[in-house]
Amino acid sequence: MSLGRRVFTAFFIFIILPLFVLGTVSYLVFQHITQEKYTEQMELAMNAIGRNINNMIREANYFSDFWVTTKDSVESVDHSFRQGGPAPPAGDDPFIEEMLENEKLSQRVLLTYPGIKSVTLYRNDGRVVNVKFIEDDPFPFAVLQRNPIYREVLEKNGAPVWIGPNEDKELTGENNLFTQIRVLLDIDTLTSKGILVIRFQMNELDRTFDFYNTGANGNRRYLIVGRGGTVVYDSGASLEGRNFYLNADPSGKLDLTQNFQSAKMKFLGRQSLVSVHNLGDIKRLGVGDWTLVTVTDWKYLSGDQTALLGWVLGITAASLACALLFNLMFVRRTIRFIVRVVGAMRRVERGDLTTRVPIVGNDETVILAKGFNSLVERVSELLEDVTQEQRRKRKAEMMLLQAQIKPHFLFNALESINILAVQNEGRKVSKMVQRLANIFRISIQQKEVIRVDQELEHLRSYLEIQKFRFEELFEYEIDVPESLHGYEILKLTLQPLVENSIQHGFEGIGYLGKIRISAREEGDNLAFYVEDNGIGIPQETLGRFATSGFTTLQELYEESPETGERRGLGVGNVADRLRIHYGPGYGLLLCSAPGQGTVIKCLIPKGAGRENREAEGSARR
Repeated sequence: MSLGRRVFTAFFIFIILPLFVLGTVSYLVFQHITQEKYTEQMELAMNAIGRNINNMIREANYFSDFWVTTKDSVESVDHSFRQGGPAPPAGDDPFIEEMLENEKLSQRVLLTYPGIKSVTLYRNDGRVVNVKFIEDDPFPFAVLQRNPIYREVLEKNGAPVWIGPNEDKELTGENNLFTQIRVLLDIDTLTSKGILVIRFQMNELDRTFDFYNTGANGNRRYLIVGRGGTVVYDSGASLEGRNFYLNADPSGKLDLTQNFQSAKMKFLGRQSLVSVHNLGDIKRLGVGDWTLVTVTDWKYLSGDQTALLGWVLGITAASLACALLFNLMFVRRTIRFIVRVVGAMRRVERGDLTTRVPIVGNDETVILAKGFNSLVERVSELLEDVTQEQRRKRKAEMMLLQAQIKPHFLFNALESINILAVQNEGRKVSKMVQRLANIFRISIQQKEVIRVDQELEHLRSYLEIQKFRFEELFEYEIDVPESLHGYEILKLTLQPLVENSIQHGFEGIGYLGKIRISAREEGDNLAFYVEDNGIGIPQETLGRFATSGFTTLQELYEESPETGERRGLGVGNVADRLRIHYGPGYGLLLCSAPGQGTVIKCLIPKGAGRENREAEGSARR
């Protein structure tokens, strides 16, 4: 991973992510605390509202009980009047006058509780007695008889049974009022006289809920949910008669049978806090399974605290944006500079000393860029000096090596000619002088490399001279395809290898020595092989050669303490020259064992000269 990505990742993990987590946790904790505190307050308020509702039902039951226990209170009203017909004339009939007085008394008793809007008595003899203060016609008794609540009324035998608005509109009438149904008992015999139905208009509910809803501005509503989830009462007046569960999403979070429960959910498509309180205490007053529900808009509930939290989150987001801007403008700029410097260093490491770091700005990065550029320029100058010095040194070494070879050839050849002259072998002397002239003609050429055929001519001249000296010692064979004669080779390469075989390989042998020189192509290289059947090379000597034990110039020009002559003018000399001229990967490979002869492999590139390699090296730099 790059440095820029690491810094940005660290910035994200250690700054942005903690701030985001802190903001999220703070928001969730704030939501939880708000819900918890409001739930505690709502539980107290709903308990108080429940007590008020309980008192209203209790008070209604009280007036109902008073009405029932007033002797002949219902029967005292004239039948025709109860049915809504004209009042009977008083005249002089004392019975009618008493009846009218009882009627007035009954109406006065009803008026003491203004919530009563109608009273209907279904007598056992089939007559119906009705007193009403609003237009509210009684339902037929047959409707009540087929309603499941009729059995409950009979089982309670005088105790009231309440039906809320919208729970059963057939029984609550056209005005959809709170309805109480009970058996009317004779106060003396406690026998049934009929079924009494009283309808109430609970205006006290509106006043109660208005009191507890003060300041909510329509963001809170109260519901009374009756049998089957039907909304009996809605302070907003829009859900009455509808099913509560169809408007709460999801309704499964709430259990209307719980004494108190609160949950955050969507209600009527708005996020709300819904609290339920089961009004279990009023069941003994004859009311069914009613539940008080409070729905509060969450936005209203959060109020100014949400706005404050929004400001905090906004400031946090702005701080994060500033931090990101700082990261992009300053940290990223510094990282880009470091990346440029690292890239430049890698290019310099690969050998491109023309690399420079752009100088931008006026801070410490300028000093670093100038220092880097100055350092690379100085290294380039030093490297050029070293290259020139190495080139001069290599040229001097090559000239010195070749200078060592020329006297060596001359000494050996003149020694052979002298011996032949002493023996009066004039013809042989002539041939040896001719061969020696061929050798010097090639040696005095200023070129470092010659064609393969020229090197082979030089080699034959040398071998012929040696044959004159050691006529019965060895024989030779040169097997080099003519297709290879046009390639170039470093001059004076093969002759020292053959000389090694003659002087050392055939020393003390009692059989005819054989030397075979061959060559072949190996890919992009030329391989020359010099093979002999001599005494071989000891493993210690091969080991020293493999570890460059005697191929360095220091040992190459070291004089022998016994003879004072310079040593190492054979194989070691060639190995050094090939290494210097062609570079690593090329040179000599020796394979030998005592008594098994020696094979020397010389590997050079096809058509590669030192001038070409130096030109290529300069182009790369």
